[in-house]
Amino acid sequence: MGIVQKTPMSEIDEYIAQQMERIINALIYNLQYVGERCLNAARETNSYKDQTGNLRSSIGYVIASDGKIVYQSNFEVVKKGGDGAKTGIQFAKQIVRQFPEGIVLVVVAGMNYAAHVSATGRDVIDSAELLADRLVPRMLKQLGFM
Repeated sequence: MGIVQKTPMSEIDEYIAQQMERIINALIYNLQYVGERCLNAARETNSYKDQTGNLRSSIGYVIASDGKIVYQSNFEVVKKGGDGAKTGIQFAKQIVRQFPEGIVLVVVAGMNYAAHVSATGRDVIDSAELLADRLVPRMLKQLGFM
């Protein structure tokens, strides 16, 4: 007597789809936590004087799944840095286009001079990047991806 499949294939497919969605949602939720921690670390640094507020306002993050943004942080306007917030969002969206597949967390300082300020030894998002380098592998391991 052979093995006979009694469960309809459609039920199996539906179960697998539900489990994949659950895993993806858990990953996105945990990436939001990492993003918020990175955002706080970047905003709390006082290693440079933000004269206009644009640089600090351009700091934020987005999470994308298969090239579509599923979550976006609040690019909080500091001082009168409304241009910085807009530039930060646009820059994050530009980076996301480079990742049409998979789930990504993108943390940015969107002003074009952010790299220059960082190159002078000031912490713009450097500490946030180091924090993400520590948190993401730990989170992936806890979720069973590593």
